Amino acid sequence: MKLLQKLLITMVYLATFQPGIPATSYNCTDHFKNYCVIENVTAETFPTSTFPEEKSLLIQNSTIPAFGEEQFLQLPTVENLMIHHLKIEQLQLAACNLLSTLFASYNHISELDVAEGLALRNLHLYQNLLRNVSALRVLTELEQLYLNDNLLEVLDIDTFAGMKNLKILTLHRNLLTAIDTKQAVNLPSLESLFLQHNQLTYLDTGLWKMPALKKLDLSSNELGFLFTFLEEFPALRTLELHDNKWNCAWLGKMVERLESREIQHSQMDATCDGVLFSSVCCLTDGAAPDPMMLLISRTAIVDDLHDQLGNQQRKVDDLEESQRKQTHSYKEMQRKIDQLDALCRGEL
Repeated sequence: MKLLQKLLITMVYLATFQPGIPATSYNCTDHFKNYCVIENVTAETFPTSTFPEEKSLLIQNSTIPAFGEEQFLQLPTVENLMIHHLKIEQLQLAACNLLSTLFASYNHISELDVAEGLALRNLHLYQNLLRNVSALRVLTELEQLYLNDNLLEVLDIDTFAGMKNLKILTLHRNLLTAIDTKQAVNLPSLESLFLQHNQLTYLDTGLWKMPALKKLDLSSNELGFLFTFLEEFPALRTLELHDNKWNCAWLGKMVERLESREIQHSQMDATCDGVLFSSVCCLTDGAAPDPMMLLISRTAIVDDLHDQLGNQQRKVDDLEESQRKQTHSYKEMQRKIDQLDALCRGEL
């Protein structure tokens, strides 16, 4: 009994007198491009601290390895947030319903977790350690997405399929060897796509529906040919092709189409171990399209067209059924009117 009393007294003492982590009230130390600057924030004090009720906040000179719901709950009024150079390794986008723009570049982010329903429009995640970005598919309101300078090796273009407002997508300076396309992807607002400085050896854009795309950069890859001549991008105005391993026969046909569409390229190959064709280097023995791969690619496009026709046929069938019902209703109403008319004439 005495032992139990001593234990209880010790617990009360520890709970009462052991110092906890003090709460900190942060204030703006400066302003940068209308952002309130906060400094020297620690991961330990963040959950219990108070911050200025500002719409735009920049946190610097701090180290926060995990930034997520717990931190966002302390920033309920923030719409624009800069958290560069904070050595963040894990980023969780949750409890940030007002957040419109997030700069989280120059960190060590390798893990992403994203809640649904966020209104985020601009997301900067360049200069991190990302190998998988599939968690971003729920950010359907995005207009600008910067993923360059990460560690992406294989990417599923379907990740961005729900981003109907996306205008800019940067994927350059990754380690991309392939971009998978399992089904048609419609990005109606995309205007600029940057894929330069990767390790792409092939690229099939046949199922990419990007009617507003104006700029496409494919430079500094390992490409020998494309599966299409980019007719699927009717608004294309600038195409960068330099520093690849183009097959000369394919490049010749491509250049003809570029000239007929008045599509420009602003850069050229400074050196060339093959043939310089319209300022772009090519190889006479460069990789040529594999007929089997072309067949598989075209089959996918045909399947997509077949699905579209099937959808249209269902719409036609629905319209015909609706028309039949309306015709039947009209005839039934006419019959009743005739009966009423006959009844009226009999009474007269």
